[in-house]
Amino acid sequence: MEDNAEVEEHLDFELVETMPTSRLADVVKILETKSPIVVTLDALIPPKEAGEAVLQTLLYKMPKSVTTLSLRFNRLSPASIENVINWVQKNSQLQMLYIHSSGFDEKTRPRLEDAWKKHLLNHRTDNMGFTFIRITPEMMPKPDSEA
Repeated sequence: MEDNAEVEEHLDFELVETMPTSRLADVVKILETKSPIVVTLDALIPPKEAGEAVLQTLLYKMPKSVTTLSLRFNRLSPASIENVINWVQKNSQLQMLYIHSSGFDEKTRPRLEDAWKKHLLNHRTDNMGFTFIRITPEMMPKPDSEA
């Protein structure tokens, strides 16, 4: 825990200690105590600027076990969208990301897609660019000669 305290001192934002809803508090508890694979934050982040610190805290606490993240139906602020792009650029475990109706537009989606392509393989989008998919090398099909 001391290592976490040291890291937290160097953050450029303040972690939210008390989440604004009990559902978000439950999500934080799961992120801190379990190893979830899927995290659904659909319509849970407070709108616009009110949700910035909440989303930063959740992304900071997201364990490496998470391979699917859904942020659908959130009204993210431009700063929150930038945080998601930066987080995705550094995240090498995430394989599915859902962003429908979360504030990403024609300018920010291509930037997110560029960040998405930094890790893993077989990058693609679906649902008119609102679902991002990539897979680990282990999941790639074997060539016929190796099968």
